[in-house]
Amino acid sequence: MNTLGRNVGGVAQLVTRFGNEIVDVVQDIHGAVANPFNVRGAEYVPAPMVYQAIRYGFRQLGNVAALANILRDPSKDRAESLSLQSVLNGIFGQLYVEQESSYAIPMRLTPNEFKADTKVLIVFVHGLCLNDSCWNTPAVNAFTHWAEHELNAEVAFLRYNTGQHISDNGRKLAGLLAHTPLPEQVILIGHSMGGLVSRSALYHGREQESPWVDKLSHLICLGSPHQGAVLERLGNYLNNFLAISSYTRPLMRLGNLRSEGIRDLRFGYLAEKQWRARAVDAKHPAPIVPLDSKVEHLFIAGTTSAVGTQHPKGDWLVDVSSGLAERYYPQATNLTRKLFYRMGHMLMIEEPRLYQYIQEWLVQTGAAGE
Repeated sequence: MNTLGRNVGGVAQLVTRFGNEIVDVVQDIHGAVANPFNVRGAEYVPAPMVYQAIRYGFRQLGNVAALANILRDPSKDRAESLSLQSVLNGIFGQLYVEQESSYAIPMRLTPNEFKADTKVLIVFVHGLCLNDSCWNTPAVNAFTHWAEHELNAEVAFLRYNTGQHISDNGRKLAGLLAHTPLPEQVILIGHSMGGLVSRSALYHGREQESPWVDKLSHLICLGSPHQGAVLERLGNYLNNFLAISSYTRPLMRLGNLRSEGIRDLRFGYLAEKQWRARAVDAKHPAPIVPLDSKVEHLFIAGTTSAVGTQHPKGDWLVDVSSGLAERYYPQATNLTRKLFYRMGHMLMIEEPRLYQYIQEWLVQTGAAGE
């Protein structure tokens, strides 16, 4: 019942917001049909009264959220509930933050305290609509066991609201690491959006001259869209296409409800300066953030194509060039690129051959120390 109450509350808050947006859209379309030439004083009078009554109904539905919060028990965090919460946060995360909803996922690192003799901390950062439980796989467990014995490392997992701006999450992660007692060496491993959040944290930490950044030796990105994600650019294009007519233009409002995190994936934005003062439907990227010169980087991309394919496809969500950042950092000397064939985007984090390569790369690049 407690888990049910938590989910009902989160969904009800979303329905309330969406209900109001849908009513606004329908009213705008109604206005365009009733008054196609936008003649002042020609509005259809009864319509606003009807729409206001419908909005009132949606606001009353929002009271379900308050009731559900009474039923909610924060100490219980069942996997089914967390998965739904993670998906809704990924798609509409900024709406929950705007509403100051308890359903918005706060950032946290588990564990956040480490043994005194630990030399290396490895932090795993999940991708869009996921949570830290996605790393609970045999391949990651085997890698953790290796890291504990070969690097004297401990492993921690980040959980965060993937619907917020990547730059916001990067800044929060930088602050979190700055206030966490860390061992002498830190390694970040991020999947998809998580790789961009990790790079954003490094960028903000470096800007703030935070001491933890000097402990960061290696940063690994698994299937991260450094040059942007094709699907988000396509979605943005289709949403903009609705502007073709006054009858369809109001529908753009619903498309723009997709989360800030998703919109950042269009061009792989890492910093606020890249999206600030730019239209949400911008068609061209802002200047890129340079690759940090003091950290070893590994960018891994996947392709569903077979070995030997001349022009390999992407991993279903990220194309090869974006995953390897081939256009953004063509001459980087502290960047290793690796392409895995027959490897999809979501299954990437479960692949033993990927972690075997990471182990070899970490040893080759000095993560094991002397």
